Amino acid sequence: MFGYVKAYTPELKVKEFELYRAAYCGVCRSMGKCTGCLSRLTLTWDSVFLFFLRSALTRTPFELHKRRCFLHPLSRRAVAEGSPELEYCARATAIMVAGKLKDDRKDERGAKRICASLLSPFSAHAKKRAALPLLAEHAEKLLGELSALEQENTASFDAPADLSARLTAQLFAFGLPDGSAEERIARDVGYHTGKLVYAADAADDLAEDVKKKRYNPYFSLFGTAALGEREKAIIRDALRCETDAIMRDLDLIDFSGIDGIRAILFNVIRYGIPRRTEEILTGNKAGKDDL
Repeated sequence: MFGYVKAYTPELKVKEFELYRAAYCGVCRSMGKCTGCLSRLTLTWDSVFLFFLRSALTRTPFELHKRRCFLHPLSRRAVAEGSPELEYCARATAIMVAGKLKDDRKDERGAKRICASLLSPFSAHAKKRAALPLLAEHAEKLLGELSALEQENTASFDAPADLSARLTAQLFAFGLPDGSAEERIARDVGYHTGKLVYAADAADDLAEDVKKKRYNPYFSLFGTAALGEREKAIIRDALRCETDAIMRDLDLIDFSGIDGIRAILFNVIRYGIPRRTEEILTGNKAGKDDL
């Protein structure tokens, strides 16, 4: 998850928007505390979705306080604080970033590879400070399997997407009681979210992957760098199935007393991710309407 799991903010109420932004600031501050100030530069809105999902499942409370930061020194903004889920999201993000940089060093060329190599020592430090060795071990194992599958140029979408989705499922469910309803829901939401992200990312990178002769599941299946209407329809149908599955999972959560969190989670799945993937498929950018 790197930038695709994001709300469509025009559909949020003002108080929901403020809550959404406060959570982002809360995860950012937690990253500074748990994994180092430089790790805050890798924060994306994906971590906010994870924070709200786990907060809703565990019913873990958090508080909002007005704070200043180096990016907004003149105004005090609401910041989510006082929740262990904030720290978990900060630590988990560091592990995922370290995995992505390792993958970039292996697969990318030129400037991206150099950039990944330069950032890797800082990322390794943040990963060490994250202090979640079991999650890091699981992530490294699945990323290794995914890399091997891609090197084989597997003519399949489901096989690599399944590995990516299993990693996201583990990220979402890690630390929750084994076999509990909360763990099952978190794992299922994570799995289908992982598939959505993999599908969107593959479509987004298709032209560049073909140009640089890198693996892309759509090119291996369709044999073209330009998706036609038939291929786009197949992708849209697959994405709709994943979205519907997540919506069914969210319907199982008790959101009593936390309507704002419910609105944000459903917004991300109903509007945010579908809108972003449609922009990718059509090549039409609707403009800067998100944070």
